[in-house]
Amino acid sequence: MEFRIRPFNPVDEEYLVCLAIGNACWPEYPPNTLEQWKYRDETARKDKFRARFVLTLDGVIIGYGDVSDPYWLNVEGRIQFSHMVHPDHEELVVYRLPVHSHVERHVLKLISDRPTEVLLTGSREDKTARVNWLIDNGYAAVMRYPSSSLDVATFDFDAWQGFVEKVESSGIEFHTLTHLQEHDPDWHAKLHEAWVEIDLDVPGPNEPKPVPVDEFDKMLKSPSLRPETNLIAVDNSSLPESSPRFGPYAGLTCVNPALSDSSVWDIWLTGVRRNWRRRGIATAIKLKSIAQARDMGGARLETGNEENNPMYDINIKLGFKPSPAWQDYEKQL
Repeated sequence: MEFRIRPFNPVDEEYLVCLAIGNACWPEYPPNTLEQWKYRDETARKDKFRARFVLTLDGVIIGYGDVSDPYWLNVEGRIQFSHMVHPDHEELVVYRLPVHSHVERHVLKLISDRPTEVLLTGSREDKTARVNWLIDNGYAAVMRYPSSSLDVATFDFDAWQGFVEKVESSGIEFHTLTHLQEHDPDWHAKLHEAWVEIDLDVPGPNEPKPVPVDEFDKMLKSPSLRPETNLIAVDNSSLPESSPRFGPYAGLTCVNPALSDSSVWDIWLTGVRRNWRRRGIATAIKLKSIAQARDMGGARLETGNEENNPMYDINIKLGFKPSPAWQDYEKQL
């Protein structure tokens, strides 16, 4: 039995093998697509460290991983890595070591010339073998993010009757990103400003940097993003009635049907800027999004939130059902 870890070869055949492994690991999620993976790789920062590798057993790929400089964090000395191993080999022991130990050794070799103080990685809490390996090898869980999903067909719209209208009566209007791109000449700067403020308030174990415009534009151009299903809360309360202009963007929900299964809508980010909180805008924009999913063939909405985030409480009140949480892990070197 020959086990190797080698660099990933960016050809379609190898992409598809890795995609199949990911789909075998997470059959409950819509599969990623070749288009998504290639777009991420083509637009990745060339000035930052990043490497992908594959695990082979007797020449057959059984897993893959990535290691990178988390340049989006406002802290030095961190390296992030992740890896997937086909379920048939998740508990593989080779050369007297668990397969995950071989991955860690490979990562440490790749970053041997970099000043690294902390390794960052993650796992879902129900993946017992992986979690046990992390704990046994010095990793500590630092943050927990329960996943949750909503069955659109069973959502009780009557229970929330009048809620959106009450928020709208205060001068808040809800528009799709498509509409604002067509009618608000300042949409890009205003959306970036709102996104940065909301994103910086998302809980995380390490403080993030503001998303720069070029990274923001990569997201907007991603094949995974659907402008017509992204909703923006616009505060027009200070504008004259019937004004053709648009006020500041108070909140947003970035929701996108999966490329491989348009019945599953993935919530990337929902939030309200600080000056507009406690006014029901977050709940209202989610209600608008659920109604939009119903009208456009969406069957299930999926998301994840840090367990103490007020947005998680809003989701639960709306009827989202929690499922096993993802956890961030750190290891001091």
